[in-house]
Amino acid sequence: MRKILSRGAVIGVVAASAAVLLPQVASAAAFSSTCQATVCDLYVSGYQGGGLSIDADVHGSGTGRWELWSLDENWYHVQDFDAAAGPGSWLRSWSPKGRYHARVTGPSGPTSIGLRWLDNPTGS
Repeated sequence: MRKILSRGAVIGVVAASAAVLLPQVASAAAFSSTCQATVCDLYVSGYQGGGLSIDADVHGSGTGRWELWSLDENWYHVQDFDAAAGPGSWLRSWSPKGRYHARVTGPSGPTSIGLRWLDNPTGS
């Protein structure tokens, strides 16, 4: 339980720091889902283009994976990451506008997946 709370605190600090230290990369919208299982899904709509930040966290050792599908275009992206590394964020610039399905899979639960729309897709 303590590890779960500390990871939640880390995600909150990372998001708050990004908003304070890098205002030009401020989020226009943010969505997230936390699940007790090893797989967690998130469906969102209204993305208008620019940049997408994918935030993911899994537990255990081994490999975690996040996947992102456009529900309106023929577009898909996947990223494997170290499950023991803690929460992470990845930027995808110029993703298609519209609706998305995001999924994170880890070696053990709980798992979390989040999407943020970025005003500046390059972070510069």
